[in-house]
Amino acid sequence: MTVPKHEDFQNKGVLKLSNVIDVKKVADVQTHLWHEVNRKFGINIDDPSTWFSNASNPVGDARAKRLNGMGSIMRELKDSGQLDEIESEIQSSLDQVFGTHTWRPLDLWYSLLSFPGSESVWNVPHKSWHSDEPSVVGDAKPWSLFVFVFLDDVSADMGATTVISGSHRRAERLAKTLGTSNNEELINAFSSVNSGLFERPQNVTLLPMDQVLDPLVQEDPWFQELVQEGSPDQRIQRFIEEGSSLHDIEQKVVTLTGAAGDIIVFDPRCLHTFSANVSNLPRQVLRLDFRRQL
Repeated sequence: MTVPKHEDFQNKGVLKLSNVIDVKKVADVQTHLWHEVNRKFGINIDDPSTWFSNASNPVGDARAKRLNGMGSIMRELKDSGQLDEIESEIQSSLDQVFGTHTWRPLDLWYSLLSFPGSESVWNVPHKSWHSDEPSVVGDAKPWSLFVFVFLDDVSADMGATTVISGSHRRAERLAKTLGTSNNEELINAFSSVNSGLFERPQNVTLLPMDQVLDPLVQEDPWFQELVQEGSPDQRIQRFIEEGSSLHDIEQKVVTLTGAAGDIIVFDPRCLHTFSANVSNLPRQVLRLDFRRQL
């Protein structure tokens, strides 16, 4: 039996939707983006010798390099209206899965463009696992959704974001025993996506983002292994192919890969991190966030 997409998303926290955006529109945005990157940074996508001509930008570690200063390019691209049709197509797809206008986009787009690092072999990351939104007791839905938009084909070895499917449900479970109230400052920090959801924020019981990973490591051998180094073959088999299950919650490491025009929706409460770009190509992905409607 086929599981409805919205139910699959509730269980896993990750949902891939293929061929959402017309590839011609994607190509137009891609062309404009690289024109602006060349104008601002002197980087030409077709000439790898220009990618690292500035020793201080892109920045990053051995896994991958990201360009500082892409925010202004994305704001100008948004203001120009060139993202409007793409945004509309994303909205239509989300409406079909979750219901009409249950989620609405924020105004800000992000560039997740990344260049190859110095590592030569791709592996499941063991560090920097984190979530980007707290888990609220009694509320199974996130405040926001992250939508990744693929401007080009992206494979795992291009530095794909890695997400632990099901980890948002593990966080929900932890929040019931470890959550605290009087977190108004944290709640207010997310006012762009949660305003109007709570009459009395001081009474909301939640588990902050930085208090999720350690308890999971303490109670679950699978997570204990995840945060330790290991050989690529073993880690890929253990975490991507096999996964694990605890408390009737299935969990796996999922690489956010796709083709130009695809989108991936994921719950920001899921643990995630970036992986190494060991290819000879930049990863070309944009992100648009959606907020839950009242």
